[in-house]
Amino acid sequence: MRITVLESLTRALSSFPVFQKALSGGSPIEASYAAAPLKEVPGGTPLSFCEVSRPTDLFNISMVQIDQLPKPVHIDDVFYFYLYGTFQDTIPANATINITVDCGSHCEENDLPPGSGESFTLDLCEFSWIEQPLGGMRKSPICPPEQGPGLITHIGYVWPMFINFPVSCRLLLFVRPIVANRAKGWYNFTFDAKTAEGERIYCLTSEVCLKWERDEVNDSYPKGPWSNCTWPR
Repeated sequence: MRITVLESLTRALSSFPVFQKALSGGSPIEASYAAAPLKEVPGGTPLSFCEVSRPTDLFNISMVQIDQLPKPVHIDDVFYFYLYGTFQDTIPANATINITVDCGSHCEENDLPPGSGESFTLDLCEFSWIEQPLGGMRKSPICPPEQGPGLITHIGYVWPMFINFPVSCRLLLFVRPIVANRAKGWYNFTFDAKTAEGERIYCLTSEVCLKWERDEVNDSYPKGPWSNCTWPR
């Protein structure tokens, strides 16, 4: 399997306007920031913390929201992710995010070796919109972010294009890496953000089923164990 990553289009999408949610009194970022040891991330999304996540991660996530939920995310949908939390320290310049896309727990159904997939690294500031309250209630985009509460926004797009893997639903997530597919199925995504020195900022992972909104389109593809999967898993 090879997952085609179209980084030129990825960078073009970085100019898209991102609709921000306000950082104001009573927002989720004021919740407890000791959630990192939990597997499930508060907010009702399919995302969970990674095995490597720790309370000492530089961005202590308290909640993740997807604006499209509770409606399922389908192939060809555009949506937004909102990561609420607290930066436990000022993040140095040149932080990166490593994105791994693989077959997760469904490699056998796809007739693939365990862990088959692809990994690539992008600049965190270039592909993130980070808001922090500065000077009282004033909200300002800032990157690298400073110590204190923050909101990270990422655009998502499930892009129907190349079929390179029989059941992969390649997804544009968080930092706009473009990986694309037409057929429904399962895929596993891991997003591991670190400083240039290797200190972890945050790590999130999700294994999801994605399909077309119209059943007749889904039914036009070859059948397999993935045929009856439903959002989110």
